[in-house]
Amino acid sequence: MPYTITEACTACDQCIDACPIEAISVGDPIYVIDDTCCDFEECVVMCDDEAIVPVEEAW
Repeated sequence: MPYTITEACTACDQCIDACPIEAISVGDPIYVIDDTCCDFEECVVMCDDEAIVPVEEAW
């Protein structure tokens, strides 16, 4: 189950540093998770803004 980053993102860099496969990159204006996301969940745990959610919950 891949994740996505919602508009609650404050671009704090914590998720980028947490992702073991570097699937997160700087977007405009929020960060973006690409198709290589493998559901490791480290980014979810590190996001203080609770801006990273499963794709199904984002819509």
